[in-house]
Amino acid sequence: MTDLTNLSAYTDYMTDTSRVAADNLQKNLRNVDQAAKQQEDDALFNACKQFEAYLWEQVYKEMQKTVNLFGDDEDGYASNMVNYFSDSFVQEISEQTATQGSNSLAQMLYEQAKRNYGL
Repeated sequence: MTDLTNLSAYTDYMTDTSRVAADNLQKNLRNVDQAAKQQEDDALFNACKQFEAYLWEQVYKEMQKTVNLFGDDEDGYASNMVNYFSDSFVQEISEQTATQGSNSLAQMLYEQAKRNYGL
């Protein structure tokens, strides 16, 4: 007959080792899942901010059309430079406007999208 007294200790050890490995794997999967959800949230919020910035840009461009600062410029150089820099300024101010306030359009769109799509 073979001696099986140490077999029980070995199987307990292997069971504990497997359980610890499974627990560690579950923790790692939860961390990866949380990181992926955070990336999705960040991407969604950035898309909402870009959309709001685009809307503000359109509003500012329409407002800008009401003011013709260098409309009678003879060579067109000054008006071209103003147009170039004003476009850059409008884009920048639109992005800044979109990120202000907790009740911004971007924040509302983000929260609505999370509710609608269960994110």
